[in-house]
Amino acid sequence: MATKAGATLAVSGLTVSYGKAVRALREVSLEVPEGTVTAVLGANGAGKTTLLRALSGTLSFHRGAIEAGTITLGGRTLSGLRPAGVVAAGVVQVPEGRRVFGRLTVEENLRAGALGARGRPGGDAARDRVMELFPVLGERARQRAGLLSGGEQQMLAMGRALMARPSVLLLDEPTLGLAPLMAERIGETVAEINRQGTAVLLIEQNAALALRLATTAHVLEVGEVTLSGPADELAASDEVRRRYLGVGDADAVEPEFRRPPTLERWAG
Repeated sequence: MATKAGATLAVSGLTVSYGKAVRALREVSLEVPEGTVTAVLGANGAGKTTLLRALSGTLSFHRGAIEAGTITLGGRTLSGLRPAGVVAAGVVQVPEGRRVFGRLTVEENLRAGALGARGRPGGDAARDRVMELFPVLGERARQRAGLLSGGEQQMLAMGRALMARPSVLLLDEPTLGLAPLMAERIGETVAEINRQGTAVLLIEQNAALALRLATTAHVLEVGEVTLSGPADELAASDEVRRRYLGVGDADAVEPEFRRPPTLERWAG
């Protein structure tokens, strides 16, 4: 069954356990609609990584299993698919820590990403898109990925994922460990990827950045969704400001959320 581009990724009543002993998610429900960025906030251990494992089909690699609930993309069930099947359906993850193939060149990494879309037209357009978003990858095409800077490796990891031409991109802590200016640049690129039509599920410790980029946000606590709503409303919530933004005055954060991300400052 083909999945139409831009279809909604829907999670309904998802319950996940590890080794039939540790329940990591409890009846989690959320959606990533077409053309949106959906952010998931939460402290370490809240269940964010487990959620991405369930969505990407990698739970079994970690002795995890879905006990209840469904995951669908455009009405097609993704629950139970192997990772390659999830990618083929249109959902592609950029894992935390970048995890590029260090011994391969930049170009070889991009070719590896394109394998997920093998047999579908549009490979040249996907590569052109990646080069437009990340010109440095073209400049470093023959360089081993392990020799890139942390920021460049993050760009390569994102570019590799885009080579599979996803309708939904799963981003796991894309700014982790990056200098503030590079983190801002990655955030701006996420916004541009979304403007070009790719929906994004964003897991990000930098809550201010995540809420600025997102349309909708959810807060996970101990495996349960405790808050959900428009990102700007959560940004103004006393609880979210106190726990995730480190401020107590709404006026102190409003300008940050009103400033739209832009790639213009990085031109040239």
